[in-house]
Amino acid sequence: MELTLLINPNLLDDPSDFMIFVGRFHPLIVHLPIGFLLLASIAHFTTRWPKFYAIKPFLKYLWGLGAISTALAVVLGYLLSLSGDYNDNTLFWHKWSGVVVLVLALICYFISKKQSENTKPTQWFLIALAIGTMIYTGHLGGNLTHGSTYLLEYAPNSVRSLAGLSPKKETIPKITVLDSADVYLDLVAPIMDRKCVSCHNKEKKKGDLELTTYANMMRGGENGEVIVPGDIETSELFRRITLPENHDDFMPSEGKRPLTTQEIALIEWWIASGAPANGFVLELDSQKIITETASNYLGLDKHAVLSKKVPPANQSSIDSLRDQGIIINRLMKSNYFIEANFKLSERLITDKELALLQNLKEQLIWLDLSNSELEDESLQKIGQFEHLIKLNLSGTAISDKGIVHLKTLKHLESLNLYDTDVSDGLLKLIPHLTRLKKIYLWQTKVNDSVIEGIQSERKNLLVVYGRE
Repeated sequence: MELTLLINPNLLDDPSDFMIFVGRFHPLIVHLPIGFLLLASIAHFTTRWPKFYAIKPFLKYLWGLGAISTALAVVLGYLLSLSGDYNDNTLFWHKWSGVVVLVLALICYFISKKQSENTKPTQWFLIALAIGTMIYTGHLGGNLTHGSTYLLEYAPNSVRSLAGLSPKKETIPKITVLDSADVYLDLVAPIMDRKCVSCHNKEKKKGDLELTTYANMMRGGENGEVIVPGDIETSELFRRITLPENHDDFMPSEGKRPLTTQEIALIEWWIASGAPANGFVLELDSQKIITETASNYLGLDKHAVLSKKVPPANQSSIDSLRDQGIIINRLMKSNYFIEANFKLSERLITDKELALLQNLKEQLIWLDLSNSELEDESLQKIGQFEHLIKLNLSGTAISDKGIVHLKTLKHLESLNLYDTDVSDGLLKLIPHLTRLKKIYLWQTKVNDSVIEGIQSERKNLLVVYGRE
């Protein structure tokens, strides 16, 4: 029956779900013949030396296992091909080269049973041909799964030229400022490439949908458009990426990594904005709906401070702080950024320690002053540590009067105000901390209305208002 199916590929134009289900075991089974045939070839080669003669009686079993597993892979591969999701030309050569591997494996099996010296030259030729064909078959299988450029996508141009491919495209310069970010090239296309193109490319068009270019994406698939510019509700692509992961229509399927919340937000905004083929993000986002998310996605907010090269910190200031029980740690091997932790010093922080910290402000990015009896007046000096990314002021006596000095900390991403006297003064502070991602406000004087005001101002800011 299997041979009939292979000879007549049009026999089953409407395969059952069960056949497709069985066919999807092909990627699992296909590794068995690869292992068996390679092992048989290596074992055969080693028998040229007397100390490996003991292997000879087992060669026929290795070739036999290789032939059986190849036959199973061929049958399952054929059933999988009935889904119609693959490029016809590549599929044709992949399928028949797999059959050639099966025939060669069977011939090697029967020859190995004879163990005749007269068949050795022929057998070596057949073994080389079987392995070469197997590699070619596997390459075509990779093309069907990942696209025809997958193997040589990052190869040197000299190798690409030998393979008949054009030179690699010049690398698009990395975006360093959001003003130069193109909505499709820099936001949408990279998401498609990472999460969707492996199933929707020229070689493998699931649902007859190709997502490698803007034009193909807008053309849609077998059921019509998948993106309706300006209409999220009727855009099938958006519906599928937001379904529960256990839903049959969820994309990406086949256990691939789903889109992140951030990526979904970018796609949603892009479609709602008319799904433009080009245009700068800041020009399209006049209401600043997606600016912060796009900046974070492109990694622009992460490099504002950390991309800077700073000189070594003042060692005498570090030594003096350590003598007072303050922990000073270098955070990066490639740069001289440091953290200062007063948590274990068990002493009141004084102007002397703050002055020593002032000498380290260029390198200081993490500062922990929790339970240090810090007061509002001292925050004026803390506000001068312009490179701070993480600041912990929990358990101190600070209030709204002092936190006003923190508005100069433009790079601050995490602020811990747990167990302090801060309240609605935060509503004036938060708009200035444009990079803030997380703030701790448990056991403060902040009420629900302040929390609502903060979250309406900064929707992507994580507010911890209770025990985590």
